[in-house]
Amino acid sequence: MITRRNLLKSLGTLGAVGTVGVPGMLLSRNAEAAVTSFSLPLKIPPVLTPSRTDATTDYYDMDIGETTAEIIPGLQTKVISFNGSVPGPTIRARAGRAVAMTYYNGLPDTTLGGAPGKAVIHLHGAHCPVTDDGYPTDELLPGDTRTYTYPNNQLPAPLWYHDHTMDYTGPHVWYGMAGLYLMTDDYEDALNLPKGAYEIPLVLQDRNFDASGQLVYTKNMNGETGNTQLVNGTIQPYLNVAKRKYRFRVCNGSNARFYKLALSNGQSFQVIGMEGGLLSAPVTVTSLTLAPAERADIIINFGSLAVGTTVELRNTLVASTSSVYRIMQFKVNSTATDTSVVPSTLRPVAKIARSQAVRTRNFTLSMSMGMWTINGKTWDENRVDATPRLNETEIWKFTNQSPIDHPMHLHDIMFQILTINGAAPAATHAGWKDVVIVPRMMGTAEIIMKFTDFTGKFPFHCHILEHEDMMMMSQFEVLP
Repeated sequence: MITRRNLLKSLGTLGAVGTVGVPGMLLSRNAEAAVTSFSLPLKIPPVLTPSRTDATTDYYDMDIGETTAEIIPGLQTKVISFNGSVPGPTIRARAGRAVAMTYYNGLPDTTLGGAPGKAVIHLHGAHCPVTDDGYPTDELLPGDTRTYTYPNNQLPAPLWYHDHTMDYTGPHVWYGMAGLYLMTDDYEDALNLPKGAYEIPLVLQDRNFDASGQLVYTKNMNGETGNTQLVNGTIQPYLNVAKRKYRFRVCNGSNARFYKLALSNGQSFQVIGMEGGLLSAPVTVTSLTLAPAERADIIINFGSLAVGTTVELRNTLVASTSSVYRIMQFKVNSTATDTSVVPSTLRPVAKIARSQAVRTRNFTLSMSMGMWTINGKTWDENRVDATPRLNETEIWKFTNQSPIDHPMHLHDIMFQILTINGAAPAATHAGWKDVVIVPRMMGTAEIIMKFTDFTGKFPFHCHILEHEDMMMMSQFEVLP
C-alpha cells in the first residue's frame, strides 16, 4: 500500500502538513457507478446512550479507532470511526445540562492516509471553556483517554463534533471523524415540531474512492472534493416517507463542497433554524446554500404528494450531469396522521444593535506564498490577533481578496451577521450563526457578537478544512 510516509521517502522530501496527492491512486471508476442511484436505504446514525448520569451531567464514552464500513456494497472501506460508526453516534443533549465526553484514542501512531494517530476533538458550536474547546495542539495521543466537559449553557442548537488536529483536520474528517450533537430544551419540545421517526439527521459528505473501495485523499490546496455523494455514510440513498411533515437536521460535513439544496419538483420547504438554533420565524424557500460546517433545520411537507411519488434532493450548484448533483431520494410510500405544527413564531432572536459594539476589527483573507492567510499571516499559536474583553461586543469585518468563497468559523461564540457585501443577510441567515460565507473577489462580511463567560485563547479559521490545515487560521484571546 502506498502511504504518505513511504511516498515522501521515495520523493526525498518531508511534507509539513496533511496528505500529499497520489495521482495514480485516484479513481479508476466512480464509486457511484457501482451503486444504482437511490438503491440503498438511508442509514441513521445511532443515538448514543449515556454510560451513566447524575443530577447535573450525562456521561458518555467514545472510542476512536480504525475499522471498516461497507459503503460500496460488497467492499470494505477502511475508516476512522467513533464507536465503530461513520458518521459517529448522535449525542442528544439538553440545554443547561452538562455532558462529559470521555474519548479513548485507539488509533495507531500513523493512521489512514499517512496522517498521525493523534486526535483533537472539537464540539463545533459549543460555548465552553478553552480547556474543553479542542485547541489544535491540545492532542489526545494514541493509547490515551481524555474527558471533555460541555456545560451546554447556551441556546439549544444542532452542533457537531469533529477532529481538529493541527495540520491534519482534513484527512481525519475525510476518513470519518465527525458526528452530530443535537441539543434541545423544554421550550423547543413544546413547539410540537415533527419528532421521533419524523426528525431525521442528514450529514452531507462527498468522497473519492479507488477501485478497491478505499477512500482517496489528495490534500487539494483549494479544498478536497469528491465525485461520490454520501448522506449519513450512504451513497445516494433513498428514504421512505409518509404523506406528512418531516424535520431534517442537515449538516454540511464535507471538507470543501458547498451545496445549494433544492427539491426536484420545485417544491418549497421551510427553514426553521441554522447553526445557532431556531429562527424567530420560519422562512419559506425553494433553495438553500450551505457552506462546509453550516447546518440547517428544515421542514419538508410531503402531505400534498400522492403515494408512489418520488422526489430528489439535489445540489444545484453543480451541473445536472455531475455525479454529486443527485443527493438522495424521498419515496412517498404511505399515509400518516400528522399532528405536528410549524408555528409562525419559533424562538425570538434578540438582535444585537451595531451601536452596542465597542470596536470593529478588520481581517483580510488571501493567499501568500502557497498558504492561505488572514491579514497576510499564517497560523502561529504564540500570536494573538484579537483581544476582546469579557462582556464586550465587537464587530468583525472580513474582506476576501481570493477567488474562492471562505466560510469563516469562530470557536466559543455564536454571532449575528450584519452584512454580506454591504447588504443585510437573507432571512434564513438572520439568526444565530457560527459560520459566515465571505464572498470571493473582494467580497465582505460583517458579524457582531458579545464575548461572555469564558476567557482564554480560541481559534477562528476558514472551514474549508484544507484551508485551515494550510494556515488560514488565527486566534483571539478573551481578556478579563
